[in-house]
Amino acid sequence: MTAAIDPCCGYAERADWPADVSRRLFEELARVGFGERTVLEIGCGYGRILVGALVGGALAATGVELDAEAVVEAGERASRAGQGERCTLVVGDGAAIPLAPHDIVVLDRVICCYDDADRLVERSVAAAGTAYAFSVPESRGPRGAWNRLTYALEGTWDQLRGNSRTWLHDVRRIERHLAAAGFKLEACGREGKWYLAVYRRHA
Repeated sequence: MTAAIDPCCGYAERADWPADVSRRLFEELARVGFGERTVLEIGCGYGRILVGALVGGALAATGVELDAEAVVEAGERASRAGQGERCTLVVGDGAAIPLAPHDIVVLDRVICCYDDADRLVERSVAAAGTAYAFSVPESRGPRGAWNRLTYALEGTWDQLRGNSRTWLHDVRRIERHLAAAGFKLEACGREGKWYLAVYRRHA
């Protein structure tokens, strides 16, 4: 029996993932397949998923990130992987700047950074051609109850210290945006407080 070929060449094992949910989201996307597709990641951070997509055969990848220093490191990561020419990085707010259409759109641990999640989700879903992937803190069930408590406490503390806060958004609202755009759930899972999902557009 022939062993399955890993199109990402063991990238998931080598990358220094910031969170388990990020690695798992990448692995679920790799199962859907990056080959011959374009990828847009909003809030790409240091470019781990973005570069992994290129290693996995994506035609081109675009990363949008507010942190200019993270964009520099993402560019260096892409160059080290031999993918610099196919990687475009933009410093900007994914909820505000124009988003060109891409086959796959990814938002890993990003939606929770926005107070107005609907605007970000609507704009990013509109840019997605065949697949859309995201991870957010779970808002439902026992995990959701715990997250509501901890996020309320953390939000109050962040406000007192004048720091940026994160938001717990209803996953069902995100799901409704995707359903309205013709996407159906392909894969999902949970890692600690996080929920991750990959959707595909069906004709």
